[in-house]
Amino acid sequence: MRALHLFAFLCCSAVHAAAGADPLDHLKKDQPKDVIALIDRLAGCNHWSGEDAYDAERKQEIAAAIADLKCERLQKDVAMARKRYARRPDTLKVLQAAEDTSY
Repeated sequence: MRALHLFAFLCCSAVHAAAGADPLDHLKKDQPKDVIALIDRLAGCNHWSGEDAYDAERKQEIAAAIADLKCERLQKDVAMARKRYARRPDTLKVLQAAEDTSY
């Protein structure tokens, strides 16, 4: 079930990206793959943390998506990326913009 929810989220993201509707494209351009993955996780965690758990099944769905995205360790991963790319101000700006963006 958990994999299905993550798959659904990623498919929706892919459909929007294919339609040119991905608001994150400008942030991802020319960035390392691990930074692109962090941007996607930031968006996913932001999305799922804002969802309403109106019943037990929905609550479980949200918890599964948050676990799959590893949202609990996202800030640590972003901090590690900031250290890794400390000499790349463009990447640091992109990470900050991704954190500051509401999806």
